[in-house]
Amino acid sequence: MRYILSIIILALTISCNSTKNGNSTIYFGGEVVNPKSNYVLLLKDDIVIDSLNLDKNNRFINKYNSLEEGLYTFKHGIEFQYIYLEPKDSILIRLNTWDFDESLVFSGNGSSKNEFLINLFLQNEKEEKAMYRYFNLNEQKFESKLDSLTNERISIYNNFAQNLPNELSDGFKKLTNSAIHFPIYRLKEVYPYYNKKANNLAKFPTVSSNFYKFRKDIDLDESDLVSFYPYQNYVVSYMYNLSHQLKEKDSTQNNITINLLNAIIDNVEIEDFKNTLLKKVVVNDFLKSESTCSINEKTLELFLDNCTNRQAVNQVKNLVNDSKKVRNNAPLENFKVASITKDSININDIIKKKNTVIYFWSTEFMSSEYLTNRIQFLEKKYPSILFIGISMQNSLEEISNDPNFKKLDTSKQFILTKNSIANTFLTSKYPRTIIIDNKGIVKNGFTYLDSRKLGSELNKL
Repeated sequence: MRYILSIIILALTISCNSTKNGNSTIYFGGEVVNPKSNYVLLLKDDIVIDSLNLDKNNRFINKYNSLEEGLYTFKHGIEFQYIYLEPKDSILIRLNTWDFDESLVFSGNGSSKNEFLINLFLQNEKEEKAMYRYFNLNEQKFESKLDSLTNERISIYNNFAQNLPNELSDGFKKLTNSAIHFPIYRLKEVYPYYNKKANNLAKFPTVSSNFYKFRKDIDLDESDLVSFYPYQNYVVSYMYNLSHQLKEKDSTQNNITINLLNAIIDNVEIEDFKNTLLKKVVVNDFLKSESTCSINEKTLELFLDNCTNRQAVNQVKNLVNDSKKVRNNAPLENFKVASITKDSININDIIKKKNTVIYFWSTEFMSSEYLTNRIQFLEKKYPSILFIGISMQNSLEEISNDPNFKKLDTSKQFILTKNSIANTFLTSKYPRTIIIDNKGIVKNGFTYLDSRKLGSELNKL
């Protein structure tokens, strides 16, 4: 009750101040329950524009006099969510990091449009997952399912818009239209691949030209949508579809990753967007390679020749170099870690004569909830294997206080010390997993917890 009263008073104060200061002022603030850090980031097109510190009550707020109307992102820890801001908005959020999206509540001027967007995003995720059961249907039946879904979303939006006839800007209407349609378009782009898979077909099914008639109205260089994941996901899926279709038509073009990189290079003009997609494709190819993680030389050359982002180029180069520094079928080089009790210990003393999986992790790439669930599953399935977690980023205090990590055996959790030799093969900062047999020999020096081959490799131990 005290929280609700304080938010009401704060919202009224903000609203009054916004009126006094003219129409250009925007306020953004709120409260974070169970914070992961002492700040919230506000970003525009993936660029940080403000870092808002939490006070002793885990609250934050700031006033902006020159923000342009549009889509922004606020981020806390590894989690993020979108927020649409425009002049005269005074938006307060409240969220619990233990259930980030589901706990998110908006209040204040501009809150209704943001609540609608969040609910639409969450509904989209549920409906998209449900649609995968229909990929075995023929084109007409599958499209009928999508049409029903689209009409339902449009109806919900129309009902919402009728209650706010003079409050919705053209920019917000465009964003909402994108949020409704791009997930549907993406399902159409991946339909041939999943229909072939679902029906055990030798080739992609033939679809009519009308199936992709929406493409003529799509701009692959929408500058105000490039950081919007429904749009990003559609563009990537479209490029994948083109790449697979090329492979089907020309057997000499059988490297999907190279086809995909070329499709991005040929079709996407916005430099930052192109760089983002190129890096995403190359890193995914690296992590999902069937053999020990590696990048095809032609793939790497194509990426390096066309990516103009120096930071992305260096990170990919570091990833390649990191993978070469822990050799398969050789002893693991000893390195130091710190235990939960802050004791320094050699890794070889921890894993001595045990089949072991060492997973280096960071909440920059995965949530503590996901990591905990994944490790609990693996430990249950492979009880004779020792699973050792080493944090590359989080402090001992953060690990000890996180409710998810409390579900794991803390005697198997460590942090990487600044002077540890292991830092020399973790320069890219990407998570990696190393598999070692009970003789201390590395069986796989670079895999990851989600690898399709992880299970078969652990069975061999």
